[in-house]
Amino acid sequence: MKEVAIVGWSGGGDLGDLERTVSRKLALRKGEVRPLAQGLAVQAGDPVDIARRLESMPGASWIAVGYWFRGTGGYLKTLKALSPRYLRRGSRFRISVGAPTAAAAGDLVLAGNSAILASVPGSRVDERKPQVSFRGLLDGEEGALGVEIRAGPGGVSTSGERVACMVSGGRNSSGMAWMAALSGFSISLVHSRTDDVSLTRVAKLYAELSHRMDPSGLELLVLGGGNGASGRLGAWLAEAKVPVFAGLKSSPSMAVRLARKFPGLLFPLLLVPDSEMERVHRSLGLRGSAGSDGVLEKLGRGGSYSVRRFEGKEADMNEVIDAIKS
Repeated sequence: MKEVAIVGWSGGGDLGDLERTVSRKLALRKGEVRPLAQGLAVQAGDPVDIARRLESMPGASWIAVGYWFRGTGGYLKTLKALSPRYLRRGSRFRISVGAPTAAAAGDLVLAGNSAILASVPGSRVDERKPQVSFRGLLDGEEGALGVEIRAGPGGVSTSGERVACMVSGGRNSSGMAWMAALSGFSISLVHSRTDDVSLTRVAKLYAELSHRMDPSGLELLVLGGGNGASGRLGAWLAEAKVPVFAGLKSSPSMAVRLARKFPGLLFPLLLVPDSEMERVHRSLGLRGSAGSDGVLEKLGRGGSYSVRRFEGKEADMNEVIDAIKS
């Protein structure tokens, strides 16, 4: 049996976008990733390692490892091979199958339940709180079947449309960038440098996102020179060619004032509760203040700036900092 990693599609955006981003992130050759009903099967290298690399990919709702099968007989054979490894007497399990029709999926689930109950005495079906979830995806008479080992973040796979996110390294702007990635956008992180602490936080944010999404859809722009952080950010913003997201959260009046001055500036966090921002930021594994660094409050159109750029690849924090400072 051929080992595979299986990626469940969240249903957001287009499955073809998820296929392209997975292929680019893993540098796969043609034929190593195969679209199925409601997801993908990846046949390249160690499926557990593939699963680890894709566990935070926007557009993925779950990740499983298992085997490729042919026909109903192959499906049942694979299920009988997997179940003794993960189930024992008293274990609760669930089977879900993505298939072109609901009837086909239902038939496979019923047949699979019967096969497991017969091969693992004392096991039982539990649709609500299973200890083990068997996941299958079908394409005609072929498909992939495995055991879910991780939940994905959901969201929308990267479509290529780009937005810029002004980031300070704090909680709100960092969480905003990840929420933008989960909405399917390619991301330009834009940071107007103030000190080494904020640069370190922004470099860590780039590093974290580069391991979660397709890094070809990610870049970091660090602005220097000019007349202070607010002046150079305002000068860059006046020339921006894409929509720009700002992490302003608690001042609608300031948002109105800034939007009048910079029509391309958007404020997606104004209606997001603090508790949600804390949850998103915690999910990134980052640390940073929730407060403003004061740069937005002083934005003006004047000034000049220089740009240091890091883009298009997975990296750790120190690699990003070294490239920006060199």
